[in-house]
Amino acid sequence: MREYMDVAELSKKHSEKHPSSQQKRILQMFRVFFEGIAHLSLARDTKQAKWRRMGEKAVVKVSQLESMSKWNFENKSKLLQAELHYVEEHLESAEAAYKASIKSANDHKFIHEEALAYELFGMFCVENRWVDKGTKQLHIALEKYKEWGATKKANDLQLFIDLV
Repeated sequence: MREYMDVAELSKKHSEKHPSSQQKRILQMFRVFFEGIAHLSLARDTKQAKWRRMGEKAVVKVSQLESMSKWNFENKSKLLQAELHYVEEHLESAEAAYKASIKSANDHKFIHEEALAYELFGMFCVENRWVDKGTKQLHIALEKYKEWGATKKANDLQLFIDLV
């Protein structure tokens, strides 16, 4: 869980071996989103500027996608914005963006992305010493993952919750 350095390394290797083509554009869009999550988490954990710059690029790209399809990309854009606010230590803005991402994912019936937003919001809360609030968010994420059928992810998250 949260092996973001592995995600970043695999993504870089894949990008070098398989440049994007028109047929793979939709996959590229999702890759940018998940890379952004990984890069912004690494920016927080390592304090290295390169990860922040890469994360900021993802925020810009997904914001552009949101302008083309609010339905599909609003929740992703808000979640990346929340993560960027967290990197910048703008905690109130981060919390508002996490909540906006959760609402958008729920409104558009993206259960898996709602679960991810709850999970990241929960981690944000726990890491900022709002343990009760964070645990509540993590439990909601757990139920959403189960509802979606992501048993392995739910089991991994349960192990984390047990440590909190």
